[in-house]
Amino acid sequence: SLGRVFGPARSVLALAMPVALVAAACSDDGDLATREDPAEFASDQLDAQAATPLDTPTTTTGAPDGPIDPTTIVEAVINQYSLVLGDCFNRIEELRNGRQETITSRVDCEMPHGFQIFHQLTYPAPRGSFYPGESVMREFALQSCYQQFGSWVGKEYERSVLEIGVLTPTRTNFEDDVARYRGIHCWVERYDGAAMVGNARRSGW
Repeated sequence: SLGRVFGPARSVLALAMPVALVAAACSDDGDLATREDPAEFASDQLDAQAATPLDTPTTTTGAPDGPIDPTTIVEAVINQYSLVLGDCFNRIEELRNGRQETITSRVDCEMPHGFQIFHQLTYPAPRGSFYPGESVMREFALQSCYQQFGSWVGKEYERSVLEIGVLTPTRTNFEDDVARYRGIHCWVERYDGAAMVGNARRSGW
């Protein structure tokens, strides 16, 4: 689900509270004794991330050579799940026919934009695992993104003007026998909602 996950509640991550991961829901097929809890996998993954140096080189989208002609900039509408590390983008959420829809467009980072992808990871769960629930998924995503924030931006989260947002898999994609999409996208945006211009990596914003 795409959306701002904590906004003004910055103290949630500032306190760096341990993740309270909840066990996966029961199933009506298969033997639960043979299935491993995805919440336990997620907790172990967070511990491993915490023990790993954060200052790992990452690939980002660099600024183009030469001046930019604003008349040539066209926002490319894309599937939000196709965003990659370093991508800058805008998004519009609107209600259509009673359903919430999100339109995502990739833009050049040197042009005004609202968001930028700064980290990607996969929710750790074995094949056949059940969706752990939206609250567990979001908390895992937030904690994982928080651990990478300072290294990528060049300033601690608590002192930054940037906010963290996440894009997480839906239950349908998570449990699908074919797709089994478990990807998580971490993005930054300005806390005051203003547009960003330039690459946020190592910006110290």
